[in-house]
Amino acid sequence: MPSLPELVSATPQGGTIHTYQITGGKRVFERFLGCYLGSCKFCDNIEEASEYLETIGGKK
Repeated sequence: MPSLPELVSATPQGGTIHTYQITGGKRVFERFLGCYLGSCKFCDNIEEASEYLETIGGKK
């Protein structure tokens, strides 16, 4: 059974970063989902998710 997403951080502007465990074949991958005002992107690491939030205005 896949694990539930876990909130990693939230910004005062309303942006969020969640971590996800995604199964692919015999491996489990950890991905990060950066979201702000309905725009979301899966990222390979928390730095990439933070940069995404900065580019769309969800983090200052």
